[in-house]
Amino acid sequence: MVELRQLEHFLAVAEELHFTRAARRVNIVQSALSSSVGALERELGAKLFVRSTRAVRLTREGEVLLTEARRVLAAAQTARTAVAEVVGGVRGPLAIGIMQNFRRGVTDALAAFHTAHPSVDLRIVQAPTVVLLDRVAGGRLDIAFACVAEPLTGLEVTPLDSEPMVFACHSGHPWAQRASVSLTDAAGELFVDYPPGWGARTLVDAAFAELGVRRRPACEVGDTDTLLDLVAHGLGVAILPPSLDNRHHDSLRLIPLEAPAPVYPTAIVTPAGATSAAARILRDTVLAHQPG
Repeated sequence: MVELRQLEHFLAVAEELHFTRAARRVNIVQSALSSSVGALERELGAKLFVRSTRAVRLTREGEVLLTEARRVLAAAQTARTAVAEVVGGVRGPLAIGIMQNFRRGVTDALAAFHTAHPSVDLRIVQAPTVVLLDRVAGGRLDIAFACVAEPLTGLEVTPLDSEPMVFACHSGHPWAQRASVSLTDAAGELFVDYPPGWGARTLVDAAFAELGVRRRPACEVGDTDTLLDLVAHGLGVAILPPSLDNRHHDSLRLIPLEAPAPVYPTAIVTPAGATSAAARILRDTVLAHQPG
């Protein structure tokens, strides 16, 4: 019979792709970890890893098991948390994912939640939307705040807001005083953008693809402050959510886009049917702290 402990050991090796690091992660000696994985392989009748002196990689069977192991372990953690909540109230770890510069009531809500539930250990990570969704689906995050517009299989999506994106340029740009800018005109500009996989980048790429026009991302940066600085200094233009804070960029101009302008949707994402009480309370708290 497959045990949760064996799945935990398998998951550590699958994610680390290194037995020594995986052993440190689960706090056992390497020989015991190897024995546990070997016993799991015998139980399943399949090799899960290809091992060499230089590398460890998953077999096809191991890749299939990885998805199921994450699902089973996430369900087991949810069950433990549910029992603990009944016994001693809301407590334990709560893994939260947020995007860059995502502040629509979230910071205030986190503070209010922490005050009301000090026994919950908040663990916050920041990552692109595509990573956040993968981690919620895989049970590594309990709740995430991401750029999502539509329902997703295996996830519960609670919409927060949608806002038309805007054209950003520096004050010396020839279009700085325009009342609006079209996507077709903007396509010929040099762009500063987020890397592929970020929510805003995905929306902008899709908008230009819909029009059948190509654009030139000259710079790709992984943080909003740097992106705004580059645009404000004339190193490119950008298409951004208008809620980004530009108070410290006097030379930055935000100009409405002509229709069809891409819309930037934000949402709360939790696992479908397996949301912990702490995640549900935080979701409700964030909704209560939304502006307006």
